[in-house]
Amino acid sequence: MASSVPATAATALMPEPAAVQSGSAVAAATAEKAAKKVTSEPNWKIIVAVVLASAAVGAGAWYLLSGNGKKPSRPSTAGPRRKTKGSRASKSSSTAKAEEAKTSDTTSAVAASTTAEGYPAALFPEDINVLSQAAREDLALQAKTLGNKFYGEKKFKEAIDLYSQAIALKPTAVFYANRAACFASLDDHDKVIEDATEALKLDSQYVKALNRRAQAYERLEKFAESLNDYTVVCVLGEFKNDSVLAATDRVLKSMAQQKAKVLMETRVAKLPSDTFTSAYMDSFHMTTKGVDAILKFEPVEEGDKEVLKAYEAVGKRDWSTAHGAVLAAFSNGNLSTTFVPLAHNLRATFHFLLGDVDSAFTDLEKVLEVEPHNIDAMIKRASIFMERGDVMQAMNEYNRAIELDPSDPDVYYHRGQIRVLTQDMQGAIDDYKKSISLDEDFVYPRIQLGVAQYKMGDVGAANATFEKATRRFKESGEVFNYQGEILMDSQRFDEALELFNKASALMPQSPLPYINKAILYLQWKQDAVAAEEQCRKALEVDPLCDMAYAQLAQLLMHQGKVEESIEAYDKASELARTEPELVNAIALREAATAQLHVAQNYPAVMARLRTAMQG
Repeated sequence: MASSVPATAATALMPEPAAVQSGSAVAAATAEKAAKKVTSEPNWKIIVAVVLASAAVGAGAWYLLSGNGKKPSRPSTAGPRRKTKGSRASKSSSTAKAEEAKTSDTTSAVAASTTAEGYPAALFPEDINVLSQAAREDLALQAKTLGNKFYGEKKFKEAIDLYSQAIALKPTAVFYANRAACFASLDDHDKVIEDATEALKLDSQYVKALNRRAQAYERLEKFAESLNDYTVVCVLGEFKNDSVLAATDRVLKSMAQQKAKVLMETRVAKLPSDTFTSAYMDSFHMTTKGVDAILKFEPVEEGDKEVLKAYEAVGKRDWSTAHGAVLAAFSNGNLSTTFVPLAHNLRATFHFLLGDVDSAFTDLEKVLEVEPHNIDAMIKRASIFMERGDVMQAMNEYNRAIELDPSDPDVYYHRGQIRVLTQDMQGAIDDYKKSISLDEDFVYPRIQLGVAQYKMGDVGAANATFEKATRRFKESGEVFNYQGEILMDSQRFDEALELFNKASALMPQSPLPYINKAILYLQWKQDAVAAEEQCRKALEVDPLCDMAYAQLAQLLMHQGKVEESIEAYDKASELARTEPELVNAIALREAATAQLHVAQNYPAVMARLRTAMQG
């Protein structure tokens, strides 16, 4: 849901409130988390606003892509054997656009003789130094015109010869870019980069040269360099060119996937923060209301005792102890028939939270071999299908679970989450209502019902749902937190702040209210300092909150604290749970870094864009 807050650099900085954006009450490492957490796909217009606000950081120096402003080196002519004598021409003062507009007099007199390659000999004078500037320019344009003819005929080597001679006579950005186009057609990407770089020394804002160099870098899998060039083009075009935006996204994803793959091979898996682990566990009755029943079972084998220890720790919300005990159940002894599905289910749950979805799936398969109608295992298996992007298989799993047990409130709640992600809001509302009817004390479907109603535009129904929820769940910080998000999205900032404060008081170890207050202070008062303070409070109570680090990174970038911002983005990446989440986290960081590259190298362009956005 798009916020109605005016689109200034400050208000565009932050993403929408988490619940309004995703419809996820759990905010945990479940499939639905992908739609709300900070590792969502980078939004270029949001990221550019961050850098626009901090563009002054690089305003002290204009770092042209040439780096030193030296004259271009004399090009070598690839084909003609007739050598030309002459010094390097001075830098062209005309822009590439003006140069492209010029046309040569194709009827000018040219000597009938030709070079050994069959080119007009007059285009290759013995000594270009004796020619006037006007004569050199005229011959250069004639060479370019003939080069264009060869290029149109796909005679790329011949075109290169003519463009090379045009460059020798009078180098311009257009001539270099044209020769780069020939090298691109011959898949000589290193040469493309060389020529495009020379073109950009003469005209740093020449879009064709930037595009061609970006494409060549991409072909060579030099994704960082490619991303920088594409981002410059995006900014120069004010993010209006869809094909360039698509190319930028493609490179960004390729770069993030490449880095994520390397990191995943060496990283040590960690459980998410207690806040998110608790939220995930609480969305299943088995790990809330079902624990007491499990603890009444009599152990038979040594492994059974560890399983009971694990579920006892679950009841106490001691996740680390629970995880260690369930692993010990498999390594320290045998399991009796009753405890086999219990052990595999709980281990699968922790595998999933750790991001090891394949191991989780294997454990759930084992549960369903022993208990084919285990609804809890089916719901969790459906979430793995969703994690893998198989929406249809996930929905089939939920539907089959409902056929087996239409009285289980968990199934309807989790199916509702998938329907939110697939934009089936009415279906989600129906599922949430069904889940509530089966268990009126299940808080999450009530929260999500209000969020879905708000997304559907039924503000009155959403408010009524939350009012009922706050009366029934007076001690639930989640209810106040999510209602506050909706009020913030409606620009009822005073009321939203009051609810976030209530949420913090009720769940002092949760980072979510602090993150929301950070968003609120920036949207409401444009107070980046106060917003940063709230993000840091979120990290004090939950040092493992990836959303808090990512939000902090954006705030730091907004204030021009670039190095700190990159560190915060890196921390958010470290806490990503799965490879797809890590890909998205890295992409967000690299997108911001590329935008910063533009701010440092093209401050005037960024200033112009900033003025346009704010006007």
